[in-house]
Amino acid sequence: MSSIKGFLWSFVFLLTFGIYGSIPTYVTISYWEWLNALRFDGEPIYTLSLFVLFLWIVSLLVTLIYIVAMIRAIIQRKSEDLGIPKGVKGFGLVSTIVVIVFMVVWYLLFNQVAFFSMIPP
Repeated sequence: MSSIKGFLWSFVFLLTFGIYGSIPTYVTISYWEWLNALRFDGEPIYTLSLFVLFLWIVSLLVTLIYIVAMIRAIIQRKSEDLGIPKGVKGFGLVSTIVVIVFMVVWYLLFNQVAFFSMIPP
């Protein structure tokens, strides 16, 4: 992996870490009170809140993976043998492109920032 290639991958991983760290955290915090206020037959629905909490923890673990991948891409940028696994590269690149395209299209259509303009009902 050349030096420039390592820095480019670290930038992609920085974007991925920012996406998987900020968007789920914002949505979870924004909707937490609303989730806990949901009732079915007068009883609170804790299963949905626990599921959302589980998904948020998983997104934070994915964020940690991409923080480590970003650091590893910079440290090992001159060593082809010890590069980043292809699955981490592929998922990071594709998911970052999909989320960025979605956010740009959302902004062009609705003139709002996707995910961050959402408010609970």
